[in-house]
Amino acid sequence: MVGVKIPRVASAGAPMGLIALCQLSMASAPVAGTAIEFRADRANEIDFDPAPAKFVRLVIEASHGGEPCLDELEVFGEDARKNLALAAAGARAGASSCLPGYAIHKVEHLNDGKYGNSHSWIAAGASKEWAQIELPEPATVAKVVISRDRKGVYHDRLPRVVELRLSMDGRNWRTVRRIKTVVPPPLPSGYRPPAALPEAGDWEGLLRYAFRCERHTWRRMDSSDHLSPLRVERPAVPGGPPYWGRIARLDPLDRVVELMDDMARRLSAKGLDVSRELEQVAAFRRRRAERPDEAAGDALYMEARLAKRRLMLRDPDLRPVRRILFAKRHPYHASHNYSDVLDSQFRPGGGICVLEAPRRDGRLEPAEAKLSVLFDAADGIARDPVADFAGDTIYFAFRPSESPVSGEGCYWRLMALRAGGSELRPLSDGPFHDFFPCPLPDGGLAFVSTRCKCRFLCWRPQAFVLFRMQPDGSAIRPLSFANLSEWTPAMMRDGRILWTRSEYVDKGADFGHTLWAIRPDGAHPQLIYGNNTPNCYMNAHEVPGTNELVCTIVSHGGDHNGPIGLIDPAKGRFDPAALTNITPDVTPRYNMNWARYECFRDPVPVARDYFLASHAPGERFGIYLLDRYGNRELIYLDPHIGSMRPTLLRARRAPPALPGGGDPGLAARGLGQFVMADVHLGLEPEIPRGAVRFLRVCEEVRAGLRQLPNGEYQNDHPSFQDWYATPIHKVSGPHGWPSYVAKASLGLVPVEADGSANFYAPAGKVLYFQALDEHLNELQRMRSVIQLQPGEQRSCIGCHEGRHSTPPGVLPLAARRPPDVLDPPPWGAEPFSYERVVQPVWDAHCVRCHDKDDAHRINLAGVLDGDKVPASYRTLIEQGWVHYFDWRYAKRHHKASPRSFGTLQSKLCRLLEAGHHKVQLSGHDLRRLKCWIDLNCPLWPDYQHRPERGKP
Repeated sequence: MVGVKIPRVASAGAPMGLIALCQLSMASAPVAGTAIEFRADRANEIDFDPAPAKFVRLVIEASHGGEPCLDELEVFGEDARKNLALAAAGARAGASSCLPGYAIHKVEHLNDGKYGNSHSWIAAGASKEWAQIELPEPATVAKVVISRDRKGVYHDRLPRVVELRLSMDGRNWRTVRRIKTVVPPPLPSGYRPPAALPEAGDWEGLLRYAFRCERHTWRRMDSSDHLSPLRVERPAVPGGPPYWGRIARLDPLDRVVELMDDMARRLSAKGLDVSRELEQVAAFRRRRAERPDEAAGDALYMEARLAKRRLMLRDPDLRPVRRILFAKRHPYHASHNYSDVLDSQFRPGGGICVLEAPRRDGRLEPAEAKLSVLFDAADGIARDPVADFAGDTIYFAFRPSESPVSGEGCYWRLMALRAGGSELRPLSDGPFHDFFPCPLPDGGLAFVSTRCKCRFLCWRPQAFVLFRMQPDGSAIRPLSFANLSEWTPAMMRDGRILWTRSEYVDKGADFGHTLWAIRPDGAHPQLIYGNNTPNCYMNAHEVPGTNELVCTIVSHGGDHNGPIGLIDPAKGRFDPAALTNITPDVTPRYNMNWARYECFRDPVPVARDYFLASHAPGERFGIYLLDRYGNRELIYLDPHIGSMRPTLLRARRAPPALPGGGDPGLAARGLGQFVMADVHLGLEPEIPRGAVRFLRVCEEVRAGLRQLPNGEYQNDHPSFQDWYATPIHKVSGPHGWPSYVAKASLGLVPVEADGSANFYAPAGKVLYFQALDEHLNELQRMRSVIQLQPGEQRSCIGCHEGRHSTPPGVLPLAARRPPDVLDPPPWGAEPFSYERVVQPVWDAHCVRCHDKDDAHRINLAGVLDGDKVPASYRTLIEQGWVHYFDWRYAKRHHKASPRSFGTLQSKLCRLLEAGHHKVQLSGHDLRRLKCWIDLNCPLWPDYQHRPERGKP
């Protein structure tokens, strides 16, 4: 059996560290161990002194990344040849619990002899769970073997603290092992690195490793992706000639020589003497032509590759690269890009580091760089370091391996540290995760936090959004009121914050990771790039000397890895042609597929053409310099741990500190103000002028977290679809999934004859607008979010208008009068309840004919079925009587044409309008029905756990 052996310890007095095995005092003799690693895809052997047993129980006190999962629990005697636990041999599996609702995860799978996630057991809870084997007859046992997914697909849900117990009767137990596991970074199933990773001290070996990995990845470039230079052409600089198609089609040696030639000519234009390098280029080409057999080998490629490296490091634009601030840590390997606070494999180690690289004769010399550790994270994980504008103070987040508060979980805390490594001070506390610090020009600190106290819809964890604080940690307040997660704030030249939002209204969940900007007081959030494009974007920064943005192109799943992209927003904020993959040997991933190895992350500009980034040429992340032309050079790599989030540690000019504003009177009332110039701009010609008579102001209701008795907030929601406002896993129809987010209609406002509107709206909520005709039919829907800070006054030009549109030259009619107050619906401006608002319409007009006995199966009664779903709701959704946008995961985002959805496309509304057996709904009843449909058909007004609905 090939596996990972968990050794026994001879002495109970062995020293214990943060990742050492624990020792347990029980009635039997104490049992201890040494530090071990647990691999998800291997057979993990736990041996112990041979002992008789009929029952073998594995108690899982805690786990990494959610409820623990085992695909097999095997028991062996002293000869270690026969698995005594097999059900086929008469053994019986048992467990403390089993995750409900998933047929592939059963207790019986613990000993069915089959490996893999589809034949596994998952507990219902994340701690204090157990799995056991009852042997058919007592036997002498000496080893237990466990695994999570021996097929290597899944790497979450791993045991963290386990105890192995034996019993003869199932009542009296003896502990024989107690262990704490450390989870190493997983290798993908069947993954083999392109080259062997040398030890840290072998700099020449590291360079050979980097060059060979680069050659490997460029050879396998994907031609099918929409960004591939083998499929579409892109320039190297905005407005420049075609570039990437030519580079991508060269073989490794020709590409190296061509890139070196181009680079030498660029450096010559900067005043460098590159005559020697141009001679080398000519020699490389001659040698290839003369001896193609040598060109096909390794030696000439390595020689040319090293020469190109030496040339690139001479570029004067790299003079700022002297001190590099970064974090050493292991990859998180979270299941989703918004779940690293929940289900990462929190492997401790690393710290906050500074790399000082000297220059010799005008060339950067990374081989002579010196490393300093400013903060040692051996007892936890440090992440996301960034310096203030003076370069004096470093901010970062730290998560300890063990909570300093008894009975409380481990949280990411913001920390401040002097650049020399002294005066460490915590900035945040409480049962919240605080991370991604971003110094602000006014002296404050923006950051991302779970202090929003809401759940990420569409999955299980807490959400985290943008906040700010004073530099001493005081005056914490939200900048964003989003109901989904946000990431990686960075300052823009104009004083705004650039950051990534996951946001979508009535769209599929996988493609809403877009780039936005906001003022440091939280006013005027604005889309910068990405709506309705195929990719997701993370960790963006402005590129100096251009209007471009550099970012990582990420997917919905996993960690924030992928290729590095340059965005030219001048091409359009929704135009995929604005995006160039400058590391095209790494193909973007989509949906729940993400890159773990041979990928990039964390780009930050050094100059117009150069970027620092983290890059894993194989299985480990190091620090690299990239340029926009396809060149990359290794600066630092530790073979034992990843190097992440590099930035230049230096003083830098602060952007302007934008003043705050807003109306104090409105702020005191919790309101803000919107002024729309002309709703028809962007809707014509599909919607004729004058057709829009009202705006409906809608809210996407946050899924608030339950506070636990110890003051913490519920951070995980297993059986997550049962926490939705609509149980889409229990009821859906030909139009797909209705909204699983709770919605509210806050009220209507009139639209003037010129298309203008002026109204108050509540601050601090996730809002969007709907354009309605005179009969309250929806004509167009805003499928992105908008918000107001208290007292904020904001205007817009139109509805889905072009971003370069200008407002009318005359003052809009609505702006010439006081703002309107929202006219709430008759049922109240509160989260919409189908059962309270719509069901009474069916009860009054329809149920006498359409109930459970209806011959056409049109049951409009309000009786609840076993899923807690009203019969009428199920009928209308499953039979396609009402139209709505499909919320299914992986649904590509798109801009919908006016009148193509909702009320006007619902056959129920057409039936009622045509007359149905003299049924005449009042205007009040029609308003209820139309509002529900155009809110995308939510069922419940809240996020109660479905099995608990109806209970006190």
